[in-house]
This record gives sequence, C-alpha cells and structure tokens, in this order.
Amino acid sequence: MKIYIIQFVNYTLSFFMWMILGRVVLSVISGNRVTFLTGLFEKITEPVYRITRTIAPFAKGGWVPFLSIVLIFLLRIVLIVLSSPTGAQQ
Repeated sequence: MKIYIIQFVNYTLSFFMWMILGRVVLSVISGNRVTFLTGLFEKITEPVYRITRTIAPFAKGGWVPFLSIVLIFLLRIVLIVLSSPTGAQQ
C-alpha cells in the first residue's frame, strides 16, 4: 500500500511540473493572450506558484516557474531516495 501512495505523490508532482512547463510554453506561444487554455493552466498551476512565492518571497516574475520546477524536482528526488529499500544509505 505504501508504494501506491508514493507513486501517486510522485505522479502528482510530475503532473504539476509538466503543467508549469506547459504554462510557460503556452504563454510564449500565445503572447500572453487570455484564452480558455491559458486560464486552465493558470488555475492548475497557481497553487504551486503561491507555495513557491511563500517559500521564496525573493522570487519575482519569470523566476517563479523556474523555481517551482526546481523545487518539485528536488521533492521528487527526496521522495524516491527515501522510498527506496535501502533509503539514503547507499
């Protein structure tokens, strides 16, 4: 059962990471026009951005997506290392 929870959290973090990348690419392609798709990406990724801004209030503007992806990536690494059978004792 534990492995399913870890996999769910890992996949959820991966989903948010890809959504942030999608939001960045879409904002570059659409030229910051407001469309249904950009609104959808904003609604999905804004909670992650809010957490990132709380953790790192110095992050402004275009650095928030980059920092969010880095934090998610680090969380996924920690999750995978701690969930491995040997843990972090390799």
